Amino acid sequence: MHEPIEPFCLDDAEKPDMPEAAKRRNRLVAYIATFLVTFTLGTTEIFAPWYVGELGGTGFEMGWAMGSFGIVYMISPSLGGRFSDRVGRRTALLVATVSYVLVLILFLNPFASPIYLIIIRALEGLVYGFIAPSNQAMLAELTPEAECEVLGNFSTAWSAGMIFSPFVLTFMEGNYGPASSIYIVIGIELVMLGLIAGFLQGYKRKSLDKTSSENELQDNSTERTHSKTSPRFIVSYLSIMLWGVVSTVILALFPGYVETLPSLTTNDWGTMLLIWNGVRTGAFIVTARLPEKSMSTVILIGAVLSALSSGVLFIFIDFWMLAIAMVLSGIAVGFCYLGALYLIVSATKIEKGAYAGLLESMGGVGLFLGPIFGGWLDDFSGALPYLMCMVLSIIVLVGIIPLLIKERNSRGI
Repeated sequence: MHEPIEPFCLDDAEKPDMPEAAKRRNRLVAYIATFLVTFTLGTTEIFAPWYVGELGGTGFEMGWAMGSFGIVYMISPSLGGRFSDRVGRRTALLVATVSYVLVLILFLNPFASPIYLIIIRALEGLVYGFIAPSNQAMLAELTPEAECEVLGNFSTAWSAGMIFSPFVLTFMEGNYGPASSIYIVIGIELVMLGLIAGFLQGYKRKSLDKTSSENELQDNSTERTHSKTSPRFIVSYLSIMLWGVVSTVILALFPGYVETLPSLTTNDWGTMLLIWNGVRTGAFIVTARLPEKSMSTVILIGAVLSALSSGVLFIFIDFWMLAIAMVLSGIAVGFCYLGALYLIVSATKIEKGAYAGLLESMGGVGLFLGPIFGGWLDDFSGALPYLMCMVLSIIVLVGIIPLLIKERNSRGI
């Protein structure tokens, strides 16, 4: 009934297969686009809570400037992943990037207030939920023989994109005014839009209603239903939620906390966030080279390091102990995120966009809970959000150990 709208198809013998050169170009575009969009996201997610504080907002309002992104992101990646499965990766990325540029322009309102910035961050959570799952799904389905490696490269690209955000933000704010960094990221997103429009090759996958037999369709449906409730998935949900909580507490509240400590300045928190992002990037690179059977161990180590680093952040206030804690935390969030991502996306061959979106939506739970409850605690003491992260890490650790044992016994991951 429907005529093909793309020239290539990955798994349909009736259409021309996508050549390897086009697949390599698409992967490269996905990595560059991921780097650019997370540079933008890394800038806005630090800018918004900080600017709310500059406007006289409370710690709770600063938390909402991060948390409003997360509450929408609980839903948007699931919708975005399914939209990408239906219309194709290229179309989904073009629509989402144009929408992102429009949202960024809204940051430039000279009469911004805390509630206004909270709303803009919610809109950002909506459009970003259509970008990440599209890139994740495209990379995994273009390289089924090396899914962990390409997803690790994806994670490395987005982590690297956030490394320079704090420096650009502090430099632009110090020299050109509070909202000057927004002009930079608008330009970056326009470059990303041109990159996708000019170089990304569109393609389609065989839809579920075109599978070779009714039995095959039934088997696929059974696999999806079982997988989404298996210990493998529950462990991944808990891991990605912990990643979201810790990451948002670090990004939204750590800069303001450091500036309240004796002898520490804006440059100090900028340096420590650079350390955190750099180590997280290294953790992604290492994890991407590990076999699938190691992912459960990776997640377990991530939870342990998260508890340890959060405890150090809660207890100590000198620069070097905080820097050590940021190293441990960077490893922790890197392991928690990529371990969970691979276990989920590798569980399906057909609906990778929907599965990637499901995981990102669970991450949205953490992206909401971290800054909201952390921001509330921050109004009492700047150190309490890190105590919260330590307690949550221990709870997650206690929860995932029996699930990992059960999964290893039943499936041997």
